[in-house]
Amino acid sequence: MKNLISLDSLTDIVSNSVGILIIFAVINLIHDNNKTYQLEIPLEHATDLSPVFFIAKDDRILAMDTDKLFSNAALQATSGAAGGKRIFALDFFGLFGQIDEDKGISFYARDTSQWPEFHELEKRNSDLRKKLNSIDPAKQFAYFFVYDNSEDGATAGSGFEAFRKAREYLKAHYVKTGWQPVNSEAPANICDSAYSSRCIYLPSYLGGGSTAK
Repeated sequence: MKNLISLDSLTDIVSNSVGILIIFAVINLIHDNNKTYQLEIPLEHATDLSPVFFIAKDDRILAMDTDKLFSNAALQATSGAAGGKRIFALDFFGLFGQIDEDKGISFYARDTSQWPEFHELEKRNSDLRKKLNSIDPAKQFAYFFVYDNSEDGATAGSGFEAFRKAREYLKAHYVKTGWQPVNSEAPANICDSAYSSRCIYLPSYLGGGSTAK
């Protein structure tokens, strides 16, 4: 009489099969349009450095002037346009904003046509390159909100490639970077860490070549 497969053996077979399927699924995901991306797990760490914020979307990168953005948002709030969590124009490169007590200010990137393309990093005197060069690695790090896929039928690529190129450039200049994926349902937001643990922005060890601070 043939030996029956034990329950433990069957469980092992199923577990191994599921593991293999997951590996194949990951391989398929990272081969997008014949481009292979290295899987990375950012190891965030505490720092005394201050974040300089950017949004990466549609092969473009926007440097966020937080002083101007917060000032414009305050004007909208004073006029009542920002009440009731309404979305309002920020008059800054097509960005729209929304004020929330917990999330601070959320930023909706609807029109990126005026944003610099990441290819401008190759131009010595480009505005994008000047902005990245202005980051002081002894005091600041770059933090990116990254749209990881094209939305709204856009013909441009994702923000991840733009972010990846910017991070490589910054790493060569010893500037650390941190990032988080965003989309239209969960947009970029900036708030005060004193009010919420979700308002903590940190660099990762993958983002720079210098020792963590």
